[in-house]
Amino acid sequence: MQFASRVFETKDIASAIEFCYEQRWTDGLPVVPPTADAVERIIAYLRRDPQEVIGIIPPRDGVATIETIAINCVMAGCKPEYVTIVIAAIEAMVEERFNLNGVQTTTHSCAPLLMISGPAVKSLGFNTKECTFGHGCRASATIGRAVRLILWNIGGGYPGEPCKTTQGHPGYYSFCIADDADANPWEPLHVERGFKPDDTAVTIAAVEGPHLIGSGAGYGSAEDVLYVLADSIATLGSPQVSGGDMVLVLAPMAATNLANAGLSKADVMRELMRLATRPVREVRRRGSIAETHPMHWNKIADPNDDNARVRFVRDLENLIILVAGGWGSGGAFSSLCAGWGARRSHPVARRVQFP
Repeated sequence: MQFASRVFETKDIASAIEFCYEQRWTDGLPVVPPTADAVERIIAYLRRDPQEVIGIIPPRDGVATIETIAINCVMAGCKPEYVTIVIAAIEAMVEERFNLNGVQTTTHSCAPLLMISGPAVKSLGFNTKECTFGHGCRASATIGRAVRLILWNIGGGYPGEPCKTTQGHPGYYSFCIADDADANPWEPLHVERGFKPDDTAVTIAAVEGPHLIGSGAGYGSAEDVLYVLADSIATLGSPQVSGGDMVLVLAPMAATNLANAGLSKADVMRELMRLATRPVREVRRRGSIAETHPMHWNKIADPNDDNARVRFVRDLENLIILVAGGWGSGGAFSSLCAGWGARRSHPVARRVQFP
């Protein structure tokens, strides 16, 4: 089998899998041995120079070429048509504003979340319904895993050496979801971020694992749903108190409830920004008022006023909303993925360029 232009021979598939473990080419789960034929099929599909450089992957500063990306995509189990999404994701992550070096080495438990939006969501078979964050979908599972293997094999993001995340989260194996165009009552995520409706785009954000929110969307008013969502954002223990970016994945019924009340996505974001607050007397318990502490950037007129309200959403651009998930249990369950924190990493979106 082939890896980074080197060829190794093993007696059978089981030996090849074990060899990958021995070479530390896997994050702990078995990988598909990257045979020369499999890698060449992807390169032939892409019709691109195998040595074309896509980016430098920190912290080891390994060079991600078309060939090395293809190798990791084979190992993850990707179909050739998935690889263009992986390439777009890597292009987004190596942009300076995303701060991939910080994401790869921080003590925070953030991982790059891939959010796919556009026609390819349907054509490639992404799951946007029940278990959208979970198991059962080859496209999201293998694309997310390919990105993680690239960060591992090319970037050298090994636990403790130098990845210092205190606890991590399961998204370190695969972290990829898709916007549900059919259930979304508003414009899709990629259009919101400046792309054409017939484009497919991937948006990357460094966030924690999903925290389930029981919004009661199937039973409560839009005002009640917004209140519960906002309360989940205004959590003292989350790094999002520093006013960084976060991702809110609304279940279809929650989105429909809010849209039927006449609210646009921008209206929802403004209301969440208004409602996601805590009183000074509680926020003060967070600790010293450093630059990223909400008591600092909120610029409270009187920080000694225990009843003054402190915002947890710094700006509208810090909140990403997409629609995905099932309709069960009265549409009660949405998810919040809290971000790493202000000025540490910013979401980046790239258009997927299919051959």
